[in-house]
Amino acid sequence: MKAFARDFSMTWPTAGGLGAAALMLAAPGPARADTSCQPSALLPPDMVAAARAPHPYPTFCSIPAIPQVPPAEHYKEVVTETRLAGAELVQETSASNWTLEQSEAFATGARQEATPPPAVTTETDTEAFIREMKRRATPPPRPRR
Repeated sequence: MKAFARDFSMTWPTAGGLGAAALMLAAPGPARADTSCQPSALLPPDMVAAARAPHPYPTFCSIPAIPQVPPAEHYKEVVTETRLAGAELVQETSASNWTLEQSEAFATGARQEATPPPAVTTETDTEAFIREMKRRATPPPRPRR
C-alpha cells in the first residue's frame, strides 16, 4: 500500500536542503552603499554618454539578405572533378610507367656508399687509449686533515 514511501523517504533530505538554499537566496541581503556596480563607475564618461544618446531603431530593411549557398549539384561536380584528377594522377604515377635507366651506375654508387670505412685505430692506439682511460679513472687522493 505504500508504493512511494521509500522514494519520498530517500529524497526528503535533498529536497529540504534545496528548499533551505532557496530561502537563503531569496532573503534580502544587507544594504550596500557601494556604487562600483553602476555602469558610470565602470566605463569612461564619454562611453556612457554615447550609450545613453538616442539612436535610430533598426528596421526590417536593415536585416541582411540570406546568403546564396551553391546547390548540391555544384558540390557533386567539385567532388567528381577531384576524384577524376586523383584517378589521373594515380594512372600517371603507376609502376608501369617507370623505366629503370642507368641502373648499373646507381648500383655501383650504392655499393660504394654501403662499404664500411677502413679501421682507423691500430693495436697500439687502442692500448694507449685504454691506459689513458685507466689513469683518468683512478680516484683523486683523499684530502689530508
